[in-house]
Amino acid sequence: MKHIDGHNFEELLIRIGEGDQQAFAIIYDYYSADLIRHISKKISNPQTAEDILHDLFLSLWNNRAKIVEIVSLPAYLYSSCRYLMLAHFRQQLKQGNQQDIRDVDLFDDSLPLEDQLYYRYMLDTVANEVENLPEKCREVFKLSREEFLSNKEIAAKLNISESTVEKHINKAIKRLRAVTSHLFHVFLIF
Repeated sequence: MKHIDGHNFEELLIRIGEGDQQAFAIIYDYYSADLIRHISKKISNPQTAEDILHDLFLSLWNNRAKIVEIVSLPAYLYSSCRYLMLAHFRQQLKQGNQQDIRDVDLFDDSLPLEDQLYYRYMLDTVANEVENLPEKCREVFKLSREEFLSNKEIAAKLNISESTVEKHINKAIKRLRAVTSHLFHVFLIF
């Protein structure tokens, strides 16, 4: 059984789920230094890196009732960081920043092998499920999430209405949430 600073790890998660701020602070203190180092390797602005870290822990706190359902907290935290960094890069791309986010390596080899494998499994599960979406739904979803097109741009490109684009994206998200709910419960990607 894992211990953090003399505290039982599982007990801390239960206490956090019950709203114990002190237990949350212990988890924050334990993981924040490694996470900020990880984020800072990919995000050059220290303030932005701090904002991503705080957004991550704010989301974790806001969804604390489900924290005990997370199978691997380190894998969950690092994958959540990845999605928050992707969201940051996506926003930068929309603002005219020309950095291609596909060139940014968001995976952290310093994680324990078990967490790396679990993380890879989560990503593979999502990727496989995206490929299993109905053809038009998959096309719309990929244009939105991989090519970062707006709903209006997708509608124009595919000659469909914006409301149809929204319906396809919502359908994809709903399906992905249903399939991945056992993997992680705080969906930062969407």
